[in-house]
Amino acid sequence: IADTDVIVLHAERAVSGRPLAGKRVLITSGACAEPLDDVRVLTTRSTGRMGRALALEAFRLGADVTVVHSGSFPCVKNVPVSTAAEMREAVLRVCRDERVDIYVSAAAISDFAPERREGKIPSGSSLTVRLDPLPKVIDEVTAACRPVTVAFKLGWDEEEQARAMLEAGVKMVVVNAPPAMGAAEGSFKIMTPDGTRDVTGSKEEVARAIWSGLL
Repeated sequence: IADTDVIVLHAERAVSGRPLAGKRVLITSGACAEPLDDVRVLTTRSTGRMGRALALEAFRLGADVTVVHSGSFPCVKNVPVSTAAEMREAVLRVCRDERVDIYVSAAAISDFAPERREGKIPSGSSLTVRLDPLPKVIDEVTAACRPVTVAFKLGWDEEEQARAMLEAGVKMVVVNAPPAMGAAEGSFKIMTPDGTRDVTGSKEEVARAIWSGLL
């Protein structure tokens, strides 16, 4: 017998009216872990709660959902990855092999990768680490398959950058301040070409607001 949560999700999908039926949704979720040596990584406080909420809400609304992340969610296709390079490769592979109608870039994809050291760096002494910038996956996805794109921007004052992304063709930009990362709830600005909506609440409530803004 299926788990209770899975049964409930299928029941909710059946009665939702399935406004996303026939749509293929690709979501990136959670943090990346960039190796510093054989035992240490650089990462963020992201837990993947936002990605999970978005993925399950999309399933409830009738979509076929693929999630590229480091965990496992019910009722969706899970593509496991750890590093930003693995996430980039997996996302572009999905875009190449499948039709992607909507792409939601909710992961805290690493902006930098440290210079990898072999073995375990000895403890007890200071260390200088070089960080190299990583390519923006969202730009490559937009160019590769031109889906309806939802971007996330983390920062205290990202509205100007968000407006530039909207002008470049992104359908929606969700701006949230750093305290929301890893938390069960937070305050978000959902920005579209038609205006800005402020949403405060749980990640599940924010996910519903995001999808309602796309429908």
